[in-house]
Amino acid sequence: MRNNKMAKLRGEKTLRETAVEIGIPYSTYAMIEAGHRFPRKDLAIRIAKFYDTTVDELFFTLNDRVS
Repeated sequence: MRNNKMAKLRGEKTLRETAVEIGIPYSTYAMIEAGHRFPRKDLAIRIAKFYDTTVDELFFTLNDRVS
């Protein structure tokens, strides 16, 4: 299932721009946001820190609860 929270938090940035800022390959970021793969623990933490949120909030709560 697509991670709508990541898409909303990314805002107007492209997937590629966001991946570069986080320091991961574009394809990795795109697959995570699209819901085709789940990040390893260390990468999930890194992405959550990038978005100034928690891993639980970003990956384990309902996507429709984005504020």
